Amino acid sequence: MTQEKTVREQFIIGIDDTDAEGAPGTGALVRLLAAQVDAGGWGTSLGVTRHELLRSYKIKDTGHNYCYAFEIETDRSVLDLEDDLVEYLRKAAAKGSDPGLAIMSRHADLPHVLAFGRRCQSEVMRLDWALTFSNEANVALRALGRERNGAIGALAAAGLRAGGNDGRFVDLRGIRDLDGQVTAGYMREHTAIDLIIDETGEPLDRDDHVETFGWIRPRLEGGKSVVHCVRSPENRRLWLPVDRQAGEDVDG
Repeated sequence: MTQEKTVREQFIIGIDDTDAEGAPGTGALVRLLAAQVDAGGWGTSLGVTRHELLRSYKIKDTGHNYCYAFEIETDRSVLDLEDDLVEYLRKAAAKGSDPGLAIMSRHADLPHVLAFGRRCQSEVMRLDWALTFSNEANVALRALGRERNGAIGALAAAGLRAGGNDGRFVDLRGIRDLDGQVTAGYMREHTAIDLIIDETGEPLDRDDHVETFGWIRPRLEGGKSVVHCVRSPENRRLWLPVDRQAGEDVDG
């Protein structure tokens, strides 16, 4: 007698505008949500990315116009997932915020959603355009709150994450546990980082030492998490991450 195999699907979740002045940022909320996915048995989170959109006086933001996305592998249906995510956002989002949620499956029209995300980085987009794009691209899009404009950034985040060449990981297995100087081999073994490379694109040797500065934020490039490094000018045996400087604010 053969047992049926559970089919697991991958979804990309885009979220935006869950915060307000004085409240924790959307990045913090999405990281907690990704942890809930793992702890609550919803599935497996494959990392949270942050994407930067156009800043304009026409767009309400709290200092930066960031939106966030994470990928989840799950055996749940998109409808079940949507219900749980909406419930979570309604409870966790700051009062007065306008949360948006996008859920993108393998059946979505990726080029269409990616084009929307890229346009959001150079021009002010409208809610009705986001709704039209999502319908045409087969993406589940929910606009919550009074003004509902968070749906614009949520759809953009999903498209940019799916495109695989934008933003940085603010949450990925193991990266927040890195501290001080570690070897490239240690980073590969204890995190989900895909590539650690030098200026020429060559992988660092496993015994090469990397100064983590307490946290590493890999880029999303070619669908992979990539850490770019350069040699330290003071110590040629030490590598420094290009995108991280000592003392930099690391809050996602």
